[in-house]
Amino acid sequence: MSGTLCVLGLDAADYRLANRWECENMLLENHGELESITHSLDVPATLEVWPTIATGLSPTDHGVELDGVGWDNATGLSAVVRAAQLLPEPLHERLADLKAQFSDDGYPRTDESTVFGDGTVRNWPGVTPCYVWKREGEWFERATDGDLSADEFVRRYFGTTGSCIGWLAGQSLSFVPIVGVHAHVLDHTGHMYARRPTALRRIYEQVDSLLGWLRSRVDRLVVLSDHGMQTTATNDPDPGVHSERALISTTEPGPLPTDVLSVRDWLEDRIDAGRPERTNATVDAPREHLEDLGYL
Repeated sequence: MSGTLCVLGLDAADYRLANRWECENMLLENHGELESITHSLDVPATLEVWPTIATGLSPTDHGVELDGVGWDNATGLSAVVRAAQLLPEPLHERLADLKAQFSDDGYPRTDESTVFGDGTVRNWPGVTPCYVWKREGEWFERATDGDLSADEFVRRYFGTTGSCIGWLAGQSLSFVPIVGVHAHVLDHTGHMYARRPTALRRIYEQVDSLLGWLRSRVDRLVVLSDHGMQTTATNDPDPGVHSERALISTTEPGPLPTDVLSVRDWLEDRIDAGRPERTNATVDAPREHLEDLGYL
């Protein structure tokens, strides 16, 4: 383990639901409700809030706004993938993989500095490429259209969620002051199961189990969300619509930030902001041997 501060952006983790269902790993030793923001919509928008958390700036200032977003710039490849849904599943999956590898993710990214400048970050909306999130969105669209079963949708989602959490654990050993990753599982499943609390609770408990695994492998952990989700479990008026009940929880002691605009400053107070000295990589094996192996 190390002193790296690990930040898990758990999209749509709802503070009331996490408390109600006693998600002890989602709600670490120190936790509280986090006030979100609205900008383009009447409710918090994923694409606008995550860059706010990373930059400490409003959407107007960090420049990532829903207005004018071209949700998919690779229209040609998208048409191919949609047509491929009529093909056998293995062929459809291969074409979708190619799209993820060779097309832009279609989401705008801020030019402003972020809290992760001296660390590493992955799949963070508005900050990094989000091929994982985009692929999950394609699954959600297929599930919504009835082209993908709920069981298959959830199975795939826990595969990508597990890889994000595993990546965070691995990066905690990389000798940088801060690492971050965004996982979207509670958002799409929250929309899907907003009127089915038993099914949604099962998802929360499974995610909490994954966080228990992560918690046992890192010394310093922050879990936070951009918004919550209205559900029948919390007697909300619009089940399946984003709520403002974001959360923050951490192994770190002391006062917590109260809103998403103050998260960056709070994180920076808890990390060593010095950029690690750059060192060139060296390889001990003979170059000729590496060439023979086809590595070079």
